[in-house]
Amino acid sequence: MKRRTLITATTATTATAAVLTTGAGTAQAAPHTTAARGRVRENLPMRSRTLGMDVLYSLYLPPGWNARRRHPYPVLYLLHGATGQNDEWLRMGNAREILDRAIARRRIPPLVVVMPDGRRDTSRPSAEQPLVYWMNDADGGFPWADMFTTEFLPYVEDRYRAGGAAERRGIGGLSMGGFGSLSFAMRAPGTFAAAIGLSVGLRTDAQHVALDMAGYNWRFGAAFGRDLEGEARLNERYLHWNLFRVLERTPAAELSRTAYYLDCGSYDEFFEANADLHLAMTAKGLEHRFMAREGIHEWQYWIDGLPGGLDFLAEHLG
Repeated sequence: MKRRTLITATTATTATAAVLTTGAGTAQAAPHTTAARGRVRENLPMRSRTLGMDVLYSLYLPPGWNARRRHPYPVLYLLHGATGQNDEWLRMGNAREILDRAIARRRIPPLVVVMPDGRRDTSRPSAEQPLVYWMNDADGGFPWADMFTTEFLPYVEDRYRAGGAAERRGIGGLSMGGFGSLSFAMRAPGTFAAAIGLSVGLRTDAQHVALDMAGYNWRFGAAFGRDLEGEARLNERYLHWNLFRVLERTPAAELSRTAYYLDCGSYDEFFEANADLHLAMTAKGLEHRFMAREGIHEWQYWIDGLPGGLDFLAEHLG
């Protein structure tokens, strides 16, 4: 896989002098110019028959987006963390500026980015309700993951002239969203060209068992069963969604249809499980990249890490 050096900018909208490589392989100095800005909208609704509610999402359309373009745009689904919502990457993660800059510098092609809302009740903060964690509820009452694959992806890709095939589709996220991105990619091999997991919200079995009851119920009670203690938490539902078990039971040839990118801070609470997942992927023979930078579970780490994930996605888009 090619490696590229990240060039940072001094402002969100001004491209500094850079070196760009042309198709012929010669280097040219990029002029000082104001980068074109993509269009952003927040809290857009999609009516879901599966959930019986509006699913909200935020949207980034690249500069010059054209609904009548001959070939569909690549699309990236970008998932938020446990306490976030659909506009989190735009308001906290500088996603618009990062995307504008990467497109202007030709590090990534113009692409559509869609940021769905993973809350079961979008009128209330995540901290005040049980998390979906990008999965289906154990009782079948709120199948968010099923909605995402059967309703949300087709809706987005038809409406915004994007995706339509794995080679034009990527998924990524931070923390809980990093778990979701890997979960969707590994459970449906060949759906995404690449999956980006920043500080993936993943625990070892021992860490999962050790969660305090309130923390367990908030995060996983709906998906795995409420008020479970000890080894009872490692039940069939847990094993179905657990990334290590998905990795174990899925043939390497299938999983290899997607390329995986992991980036976790060396002082992050999830570092142990992220490193274990990297080792398991290595043993499985999966193409992936594992980054371990100095850092903790915070926005600055994800802001700094998103450009590298975008570079990785660009390498694997068709």
